[in-house]
Amino acid sequence: MNDQTLVDEVAQVMGSVITRTRGFFESEYHVSVIEIDGGAGDLESLTLLDMTAIIGLGGRLNLLVAFSFQESLVNALYARVTEGLGVQPDEVEMYREATAGEVVNTILGHCTIDLQRIDQKGIAMTPPIILDRAKTIRRMKNSVFYTQGMNTAFGRLNISLVGPRELFQTNLDYVK
Repeated sequence: MNDQTLVDEVAQVMGSVITRTRGFFESEYHVSVIEIDGGAGDLESLTLLDMTAIIGLGGRLNLLVAFSFQESLVNALYARVTEGLGVQPDEVEMYREATAGEVVNTILGHCTIDLQRIDQKGIAMTPPIILDRAKTIRRMKNSVFYTQGMNTAFGRLNISLVGPRELFQTNLDYVK
């Protein structure tokens, strides 16, 4: 497989994630995406928002996908998920984390439909890992971060791909 094929496939991953996130937020939560920022790549570290859910995608493309939520957006999603459940005060944080993890898991699960052209053998997914209140993730040797952001009526979401340098173009210009 040549380098351009890998770059095209990584661009397909980001395109799918952005499209599926927007669609899922609007259809399931009635949260409109107001704006999608252009991407920023090859960063030394990822600056995280208030809660981050990370899932690994395996197969031919081995990437980590990190969704970093502003607290107000997590709270809006949490309120919709738990409406009518009678959550106890000592359970709130557990449900907030579960909401972020389930949202990301569902979105990336939908993305595997789009990405099956890349890897007909299947795309493995790890369970979500939640980072709450972590502020940064430092770049490991020979890895690259690529981030695009979304603004919604309830807050911001940054979506980052993390993978080996050879998967990414030098200028990291991806289509939204």
